[in-house]
Amino acid sequence: MIVVRGSSQFASEKVVSLTVGNFDGVHLGHRELLRRTVSRARSAEMIAVALTFSPHPIRFFSPGARFYEITTLEEKEDLVSRMGIDVLVIESFDGGIGRMWPIEFAREILSRRIRARWVTVGYDFTFGRNRTGSPAMLAEAGRELGFEVEIVPPLVRGGLIVSSTRIRDLLLGGRVREAEELLCRPYRMSGPVVTGAGRGKSLGFPTANIRFTQELVPLPGVYIVEAEIGGVLHRAVASVGFSPTFGENSLGVEVHVMDFHRDLYGEEIAVHFRDRIRDERKFKTVQELVRQIEKDVQYAREAKLTLRKEPACAERNPAAAEGSTA
Repeated sequence: MIVVRGSSQFASEKVVSLTVGNFDGVHLGHRELLRRTVSRARSAEMIAVALTFSPHPIRFFSPGARFYEITTLEEKEDLVSRMGIDVLVIESFDGGIGRMWPIEFAREILSRRIRARWVTVGYDFTFGRNRTGSPAMLAEAGRELGFEVEIVPPLVRGGLIVSSTRIRDLLLGGRVREAEELLCRPYRMSGPVVTGAGRGKSLGFPTANIRFTQELVPLPGVYIVEAEIGGVLHRAVASVGFSPTFGENSLGVEVHVMDFHRDLYGEEIAVHFRDRIRDERKFKTVQELVRQIEKDVQYAREAKLTLRKEPACAERNPAAAEGSTA
């Protein structure tokens, strides 16, 4: 996949099948938009293009808002690439883009610069100044500008629409297994291993302290995770929180990798969240803490979870799997 920084830098001799969105999380709903875009391109000798924005428009319009993105831009690039997209255009979301009226955006960005002939968007797609553009408005503009628009209905799972907001809420609530099903992969945090207080080793459970780069941290507690070290997954237990037993107040992620004895300081590792074991607790004694850690590790060791970075997702139209609403 080719990554292009800015629609003004995009050029193609082929007809374009395009999808547009923020794609935060690249969840099941986003995957359907990307799948349809690629399918259309392959059936009609087009090039499959995805247009996304950086920073996220919410960060531009409300810079002080508490907003956590599910994926970094680098993760988004990787996930979009896996869906078969030929070109990812990353549009800088600045004042110029933000002030465009919907028809301006459709004419200048989609029609003139990208020269789209087919545009696939979600049912809740908004664009243009003050988010006043709708899918129906885009379809009307397309008839004038020479491109067709496909509006994809919402994808429903568990009686609720799959959305980035729903996934954020699940993660902030510690419901990582449910988030995994909607993401089609475990939620992932990553960063280098840094020097910690060294308590884990003294307790018999050495831990790797992760200086994570993600802003979205699951609800404090103890989790079954997989630690990805050098491309290999290892079953592990992660503690997310503030170490209340020792009176610490800074949020951290510590990982105990089972049956692993190599020094990890300075290495980059990724932590894939699979299930939640319990809440974070303050223990009266260190001995009580050790006994609980032993139980946590045993529980994680016996858990029937398949080691996997990306669970298999149905290749068929996911909207047909459970139903969709228009």
